[in-house]
Amino acid sequence: MNKLFASVLLCAALLGSGILRADNIVISNRKSSILITAPKGESPRIQYFGPRLANPGDVFDSGSAFNDPVYPQFGVQCSRETAIQATHNDGNMSLELVVESVTRENRDGGQVTAIATRDKFYPFYVTIYYKTYPDCEVIETWTEIRHLEKKPVTLYRFASAFLPVRRGDNWLSHFHGPWGAEAYLYEEALTDGMRVIKDKDGVRNTQNSCPSFMLTLDGRPDEQHGMVIGGTLAWSGNYRIAIDNDNAHTTRIFAGINEDQSQYILEPKEVFTTPVFAFTFSDEGKGGVSRNFHRWARLHRLNHGGEQRSILLNSWEGVSMNVNQEVMDQMMADFAAMGGEMFVMDDGWFGDKYPRNNGTSSLGDWVVCKEKLPEGIKGLTASAREKGLKFGIWIEPEMTNSKSELFEKHPEWVIQQPHREMHKGRGGTQLVLDLSNPEVQEFVFGVVDKLMTEHPEIAYIKWDANMTLFNYGSTYLPRDKQSHLYI
Repeated sequence: MNKLFASVLLCAALLGSGILRADNIVISNRKSSILITAPKGESPRIQYFGPRLANPGDVFDSGSAFNDPVYPQFGVQCSRETAIQATHNDGNMSLELVVESVTRENRDGGQVTAIATRDKFYPFYVTIYYKTYPDCEVIETWTEIRHLEKKPVTLYRFASAFLPVRRGDNWLSHFHGPWGAEAYLYEEALTDGMRVIKDKDGVRNTQNSCPSFMLTLDGRPDEQHGMVIGGTLAWSGNYRIAIDNDNAHTTRIFAGINEDQSQYILEPKEVFTTPVFAFTFSDEGKGGVSRNFHRWARLHRLNHGGEQRSILLNSWEGVSMNVNQEVMDQMMADFAAMGGEMFVMDDGWFGDKYPRNNGTSSLGDWVVCKEKLPEGIKGLTASAREKGLKFGIWIEPEMTNSKSELFEKHPEWVIQQPHREMHKGRGGTQLVLDLSNPEVQEFVFGVVDKLMTEHPEIAYIKWDANMTLFNYGSTYLPRDKQSHLYI
């Protein structure tokens, strides 16, 4: 067989399999690429993620293409792990998504590629987004889910991302640990089966584990050498990262909101947007992944991320809740003499009817305790200014205590279950406010807005979260949407 005839056969095979070179979508930053095939009317497929591609055809010619769905759905194929699963109002539990269009535009400092898909039968739509930046090596991905069916559709799975990785000597690195022992590094070789990193705290998503990981592609993790993929979920609620190893030489990564007790009733025309999953590739070991994420966070996620932070002293370790004007003035004076730059007054400054002297009362009553601070916050900001310091303050406005004026006025504002005794947290009285309720949202916003409007010199807020979400239930959400609370 001559070379020309062999080339013709190869082209015919590629065309016959739907891998049309004109439909190859390459999403690249400076050092890495994703290759996706997305012919209109067919399932979009992810073929490659790794070092930057010079020629997409090499992936197919080498036989290394993944050919996995970009966003695996429960449907015709139902034996594998899925990224999305929906039940239509007629009871059909399947989806079969095909490409409608692919667009690319510059937006918010980066380039966004959107793959719009639609179910073959139902007016159900999923758009998968990828965003790259010219100044960092991180790729963001997320999805938008909507439908035009006549009645609601229930979402049981709704991952932010799916990413296949070629199976080899893969090791997983991630952090875990409880209060007081946070961020222990744990590293393990991945074997057959599934490894899940998850959180169900409801409020604090790094309390026992972290929504991030690193995955080596070529052996034991090393700080300076080796090929490593890193991922993190930009989401402050419950999460689930599942790493599924099968016997087909592929590791499949799913990342997104933890769907446990969180099925979502999607109304017609409503858009459900998943959180961003950010990922990166490094050929410089774990250190390369860290540097990629640090640069991305400074440039595109943190407010004033490129500026140096002030040297800060917090009052908590010094006086706990025993806050008063004299002690705060003395701490500021001592800190300023040492060359400090910012002083933060922690817990214990608020409460009128119930002064905040310990952890059993007052959360929700965000008024200055005049007994402790007769000159109010204004006296403290003036004192800080005189000493050349910036001033910061502690709040926890998503919480309340059962011993508080707020709870006495609005007991319906806390997360609670009918027919059940409330399980309380810190001090035996702490409760979580129900932020699904717009009135509660307005209250929490008002706490911050009032503080900053009345005291514009406040330069820093320490926003705490000292309780797990117990008593899962809402007096605001309707009966059929109680499962929306975590989201």
